[in-house]
Amino acid sequence: MTESIIIRNFGPVNEIEISDIKPFTVFVGKSGIGKSTVIKVIALFRWIFKRASLRAYLKLSNITVSPFKFDFREYLKNGGMEGYLKQSTEIIYRMGDCIISYSPASGLSVGAIPSWEGISLEKICFITDKRNILPDLTSGGTTISIANFYLRELVKDYLDSVEKVNHMQLSYLDIDFSVNPSAPKARRYMISGHDADGEYRIKLQDASSGTQTVVPLSVIVEYYSRRYDFVKVFNQSIVKALGESDNLAHFNGSRNIGDLPNRRVNFHIEEPELSLYPESQVQLLEFMIDALNHNERDYTVSFAIATHSPYLINHMNLLAKRYHTDSAGTKLAFERMAVYEIIDGYLNDLAVTERGIFDTSLLSEPIDSIYTEFNSL
Repeated sequence: MTESIIIRNFGPVNEIEISDIKPFTVFVGKSGIGKSTVIKVIALFRWIFKRASLRAYLKLSNITVSPFKFDFREYLKNGGMEGYLKQSTEIIYRMGDCIISYSPASGLSVGAIPSWEGISLEKICFITDKRNILPDLTSGGTTISIANFYLRELVKDYLDSVEKVNHMQLSYLDIDFSVNPSAPKARRYMISGHDADGEYRIKLQDASSGTQTVVPLSVIVEYYSRRYDFVKVFNQSIVKALGESDNLAHFNGSRNIGDLPNRRVNFHIEEPELSLYPESQVQLLEFMIDALNHNERDYTVSFAIATHSPYLINHMNLLAKRYHTDSAGTKLAFERMAVYEIIDGYLNDLAVTERGIFDTSLLSEPIDSIYTEFNSL
C-alpha cells in the first residue's frame, strides 16, 4: 500500500510533502531544523493507523463499539510536541485507502478501513538519540523516572528485545553482546571482544560510548526485523482490549490475525551514527539494510532516519550502484531509498533520478570550505 504524508505549519516545519514514503528514508539538515520532528510525526501517524487497523479488525468481527480511542492532543503532549501546534497546522497521512488528518478547526479525523485487505498490522519502534542511557537504566544503575514517551517506549522495546536476543555478534564493532537472564542486573548484559592485551569481558554499562549507543539499537533492530511474532502480540492486544471493555463475548473473528496479509515493522532512528567511527557507521548502515532485505519472515520492514553523517548518505549511493550492477555485497535498489534535506522548513529531494544517486554535496561543502581556506593560507 502506498504511504504518503503532508505536514504544514507544525513546529519548525513550514510545508513538507512526501507522496511515497520509501522503505529506507533519510532526512538531513542542520541541527534544530526539523528532522526529528518529521520522523516523530510519521511515527505518530503510523501509530494512529495501527490503532485504526485494530479498530477495523474489531468492527469486521462484530464489535460495534471499539475500545481503541484517539486523543491527538494527548499524543502530542506525550511526544513533547504539544507546543508545535499552530492555528494553521495541517497534517494529512494516507496509508492505502485510509486517510488520517488533523487541523485545529476539524480536529483528528481517522478514515474508516472498510475491508480486510486495508488492515495492516504495524509495529512502531522509535530509537531516540538518548538511547545511550539504556545500559545504566537496565542495569539498575539509575532510578530516574522517564517522562518522555518515546524514551519509555524505547526502554520497553529494548527489554522485550534482550529477552529474545540472548547473544549477538556485532561485527561492525568486533564485539559480542550476551545476556544472562539469571545474573544480577548489574552483570546481566555483557560485552566481550579482543584488544592488544587479549580477550576481555566487561559490563555493557562500562563499555565505550559508541558501544553503549549502538548495542541497544542493534538488538532492537535484530529482534523486531527478524524474530517478531505479530500474531501472538496482536492477539494479546485484542483479547486484552475486549476483556477490559467487556466485549469479549460479542467477538466473532471471521478471519484470524494470522490471515491478514499486511504486516510491517517501522523503525524511526535519530542519528544512528552517534559516537561511531566512520567505518563503523557504514557497517551499521549495511546491518540495517540487511535487516530490511531479510526475506525469511512474513512481514516487511521500513526505516526513517535523521542524520548528520556524510558517510551514510555517500554509502547509500554505493548500495544502489551495487544493486544496479548486480555486484557482490549488501545492496538496495535506488527506487527503495530516499534522501531529503530539510531547509527553512521545506523539503529538498536529493535524488538525482536520471543517474540513480543522491546529491551528497551539501554534506561535503563544510569540509571543502575548510580545505579551501587552509590552501589559501
